[in-house]
Amino acid sequence: MSRPELIAEARAELDGLVVAGRLRTRPVSSAPVGRTVEFRQPGGRKVLINWATNDYLGLAHFLPVRNGAARALRRAGAGAGAARLLGGLAIHRQLEQAYARFVNREDCLLTTSGYQANLCAVTALASDPEDVLILDRMCHASTYDGAKLATGTLLRFAHNDVEDLERQLARTDTARRRIVCVESVYSMDGDEAPLAAIAEACARHHAALVVDEAHALGVLGPGGRGLCAEAGVTPDLLVATCSKSLGSQGGLIAGDSALIELIVNRGRPFIYSTAPCPAAAGAAHTALAQLDRHPEWPGELLVAAARLRDGLRAQGWDVPTGRSPIVPLIVGSEAAALALAAKLAEAGHHAPAIRPPTVPEGACRLRLTVTRAHRPSDLRKLLAAIGSRQ
Repeated sequence: MSRPELIAEARAELDGLVVAGRLRTRPVSSAPVGRTVEFRQPGGRKVLINWATNDYLGLAHFLPVRNGAARALRRAGAGAGAARLLGGLAIHRQLEQAYARFVNREDCLLTTSGYQANLCAVTALASDPEDVLILDRMCHASTYDGAKLATGTLLRFAHNDVEDLERQLARTDTARRRIVCVESVYSMDGDEAPLAAIAEACARHHAALVVDEAHALGVLGPGGRGLCAEAGVTPDLLVATCSKSLGSQGGLIAGDSALIELIVNRGRPFIYSTAPCPAAAGAAHTALAQLDRHPEWPGELLVAAARLRDGLRAQGWDVPTGRSPIVPLIVGSEAAALALAAKLAEAGHHAPAIRPPTVPEGACRLRLTVTRAHRPSDLRKLLAAIGSRQ
């Protein structure tokens, strides 16, 4: 295929996305993204209240966390300079040890992103053709991509359906190793996994359990330690991220030291990637220490999220059950989601439309996320801008 033919096909594919209402673009803010986000427009700048951030605790702009990043930057430089196995830095190991203590596990591995953490965990455990990976259908794309890279066979079970999980486990009793992957809180609906029942099913069938706590760290459980801690569940591997409640960047995998060392030696995405930049690790380390000092923060966040849910229901909106700061406003079609997002932008709110393939067809939505940085007046303004459901 010639270059002109390739470009023509790409343009045709993009035109198809436009017609379907699914074309994505890269918004560029002209000021730091936090409680508000600023965009430069032909008529001047526009500052919007930001409902599209995963910085749940508002720590990305918290001065101690920024100072933690600056200290690491001064000591270690802008970049890590090499993969961890060639030249790891002290701040990387300090963050690993701090998170392992925080969630009461033997060890932890820091990766460059949460996406990479799931790739590492899944590929290192399912390394034989006789292994089987059993994923909740709503698991994040990173877990599914890890399953595609892994040597084992991929199976799925219906979302949060323990009976279906039992069936998949029963039919794979002859597998060398079975690894069940779930999330504690799912990113698009904000719903929670029945972790205790899932863990019991895994124990009965001698299957390993990997839980992604990306949206639960700093949000749920005692002192923000996650839903596993709240449910009394100790998975074989606990995956988390620094990019949400910790206001930074990087992935975390915690578990028994033998499993972590196995990932160090078998996790290709970790082995062949440059280590996280020192400033990100320094910020995450400081954020984790701040969270440890302020166990009341997660509860404050959940109270604010409950206010938004209650307000939307009072206005006639059908909001899925949940308690996390993820509040999905499901409107149906691409056109309806884009129209509501545009209406809110005119009223001073940044809440982009979420469309397939991120969510199923017909389930387009605005994924509203509440943070501790939001003010009560922000919530009132948002509810007024959304209005009653017609």
